Amino acid sequence: MASTPADNMIDIDKMRYSAEALEALKLSAINNSTRKHDDGTDFISQDIEFAESLSDRPWYQDRQTCRPQPAVDASHRNLGHFPLTSALAPWVRKALMNYRPDNEVRKLVAPYAQQFHEAVEKERDASSGLHDLDMMESVFQVTLEASAALLLAANDTDDAVTSNDEVHSSKAAQDDHLIPWGRFLTGLDLDPPIISAPPVFLLMCHAFTLTQDRQREDYVSSALAAVDWVRGKDGFGQRVAAFKTRVQSCFPKLKDAESKQDRSFWRIIEAYLAAMGQCENCQSFKTPRRAAIRHNLDLDLVLAMRSFDSVAVAFMSNQGAAWFDNAGIDALMCSGLSNDVVDLHTDIQTGETRNLLRLLYPDSLDMKQAIQTVSTLLSGVLCDVFRAHQRARFGGREDGRVSAAAPSFNFYRSRHRRIFAVMEAYQRRYPQFWAWTWEIYRLAKEQVTQAGLDETFASALRRSVKQESLPSSPPTKFFDTYYRMVEDGTLCLDNTPLGSRQDLASVISNLHHTWHDRLLAEDKQPGWGHELDIESDRLFARAGEILAAKEHVSDEAYRFFVAYGMLGMSLPYVAYHTIGAIIMVFGVVE
Repeated sequence: MASTPADNMIDIDKMRYSAEALEALKLSAINNSTRKHDDGTDFISQDIEFAESLSDRPWYQDRQTCRPQPAVDASHRNLGHFPLTSALAPWVRKALMNYRPDNEVRKLVAPYAQQFHEAVEKERDASSGLHDLDMMESVFQVTLEASAALLLAANDTDDAVTSNDEVHSSKAAQDDHLIPWGRFLTGLDLDPPIISAPPVFLLMCHAFTLTQDRQREDYVSSALAAVDWVRGKDGFGQRVAAFKTRVQSCFPKLKDAESKQDRSFWRIIEAYLAAMGQCENCQSFKTPRRAAIRHNLDLDLVLAMRSFDSVAVAFMSNQGAAWFDNAGIDALMCSGLSNDVVDLHTDIQTGETRNLLRLLYPDSLDMKQAIQTVSTLLSGVLCDVFRAHQRARFGGREDGRVSAAAPSFNFYRSRHRRIFAVMEAYQRRYPQFWAWTWEIYRLAKEQVTQAGLDETFASALRRSVKQESLPSSPPTKFFDTYYRMVEDGTLCLDNTPLGSRQDLASVISNLHHTWHDRLLAEDKQPGWGHELDIESDRLFARAGEILAAKEHVSDEAYRFFVAYGMLGMSLPYVAYHTIGAIIMVFGVVE
């Protein structure tokens, strides 16, 4: 079976940087951007050892299909023994191998582990040999187990939150700003509109490396992979199921036999999310009102779990190439963390148990400690975005696109989460809000140094738990344009802000005005948060309408999302770290 053509990879010639940013990329002495998976051991033996460590699981004994044999990838990928799957980072492999779920976890997860296993068996039976399906099953099965353990740990509480389903994805509303984007990318009216969010995220990922992909089937596949993300418990799921049936009839090339492409990576993610969603909805689990969830899982297991517990694995590459080495795991983890920072308020209200801010930090932090913690999270994300650019520009790896696109993903994917309305509630309750925000920003900026760039994202998270500092080292100039945008609202390139052109330039300018000038205005009236949410939606929908008038995804769309991606890391994103710190110390504002 053929893979996606090689010309759907990175277009380095079109990746543009300011002179100072490019020089910073060149000068940085990071060596891991192009490093091979070289911990000095036999990766085939490692895979066998990993698989055998799970031999006590019922689903493992049920395997009927033999391990697929590796094929040759037509696009000349060679990530590992299987062309499109790298070896696991040693620390991840160790954490997953060492986990032994107790009987309560095994009982809870058993039917859903079997369900997921049967889905993978179908993929093994039809395997192209491009993906290491045994490894994929193993990492997602342990992720499912660890996630189930967290459900049970959170359920053990005497002070449970009253779940507010109104703001949950399964109650999606006020998402009409996504309608033109769904039409633009799939040619369909996606109902409910929230299903358009993953295709837009895929376009954002393409924009990171200016990857050409004009196949609507890929955008449709991304929407299908997220069906169980939005399905929820209620009648809303009927609309989602109807969408799935309609799409499969409209796009026969979604079938590998028709397209001659291996899209198993989309289906595996879809199967995992379905299993996880059914597991967490199989009964009414309680979750604590406080931010912290007390559990006894190993720190590295929690980090590994969060890396795989997302759709991001399928978004690392057009072809489904999966980098599970240190850099690739960092990108997945960073993508998840960016969402967790913005989602913490909502996740507590809706009973979400896999948010890293709930799992890594105790409920005994004071505000000074919380500010230090979240500043390290912010600097860690910025440093990983730097490494993502360096791997793409000099190493030919596009996996960092999932971490680079994640912050801005939060600002369009579901307005019913009320991004600015939530911010208004915290600013109104805590007069120190902006003083805390600028302190978090200052401390984060101090950590975006050579030492921070040399540190893995996983190490940054471990350091945040221990409240440790980085060794002294010089700063990088890569983010100077970003710093100017955050600090004084300066957009570069005058009439083409951040590189956007034509009608889209006004959208970017107006978004920046909304997210910076109006956000900081001292004469804001009560209800300003809701007004900013509405204006943000209107502008994002307008961009979708402009681009939908084109016949296909063009460079203009990519330039828009390059600009939007930087805006997504601007002042509102920084301010959500303040909200995170407040919640960790004082709890959510009701």
